[in-house]
Amino acid sequence: MNLEAGFRFIILLLLFGSTNYLMMLKRYENDLNKRLVMQKKRIAELYPKGTFISV
Repeated sequence: MNLEAGFRFIILLLLFGSTNYLMMLKRYENDLNKRLVMQKKRIAELYPKGTFISV
């Protein structure tokens, strides 16, 4: 009985850890994308309109 409970606990930890990892990965990718957009926007503000940089 204790061995079965131990295996169930390990499976629970693996499931919880993998879902947590996937959520954090999605958040990291979203934040990275937002940072890239903001960086391009700030760079584009340095140049006048109609130049080679457009966002």
